[in-house]
Amino acid sequence: MFRFAVLLMFCSAAAPGLQGPANSPDSEREKDVYLIYSLMLTNPRTSHGPDNNERYLIAATTAPGRPPEPCVIPLKEREADFREVLADYEHRKGKPRELKPAFSIRKPYLLLNADGVKAFMKERWPTPEPKLPDARFRGVTDILTLSDVYFNQRQTLALTAISTWCGSLCALSQWKVFEKLDTGRWEEQPWVGCITIAEAGSLSVNARELLYRIVSRSECAHEHESVPAGN
Repeated sequence: MFRFAVLLMFCSAAAPGLQGPANSPDSEREKDVYLIYSLMLTNPRTSHGPDNNERYLIAATTAPGRPPEPCVIPLKEREADFREVLADYEHRKGKPRELKPAFSIRKPYLLLNADGVKAFMKERWPTPEPKLPDARFRGVTDILTLSDVYFNQRQTLALTAISTWCGSLCALSQWKVFEKLDTGRWEEQPWVGCITIAEAGSLSVNARELLYRIVSRSECAHEHESVPAGN
């Protein structure tokens, strides 16, 4: 059996931002979504350490992050904005987004439909029988799943999540908060947040019965890099 343990952590180093062009509200929101995704996909954290994927396999349909209720503690002066973000999340969390190949990241990537995701998981799930490797998955350790991006009313604060999976006991999910600076660039915020990891254990639980384990962290376990928009 396995359990999920949620680690509460504080990242002291904010990630550099991305520049987004001004446009109509709907189109700018869409651009902001992919700018945030692109920033989040710069050296994503995995449960097994540094990102060693030659390219990224990304689930083409978004899914909610873990735990289902975002475990993020906002700064006191941003509590009102974050309540608006959570209201957007509550309103849209049940409506998955179909992703487009609009990421600005350095590594090549492939969007996998539901059948492709199942095929990857089947190949990586341990079985006594040998399996023929799928050429699509060569050089890839993890499959990445993104949540949708949720905003406050002014669209200056955003919440999203990223999950990585590489096997039955090899998974990690993390909620992240981004703020749009006066310069128009998005930057990850060093708020107290959490990660969810898969662990071996004797406690039998399901996805709705998460075991929370609080651990202090003084800095992020990985570094973020700036990715210019449009690259």
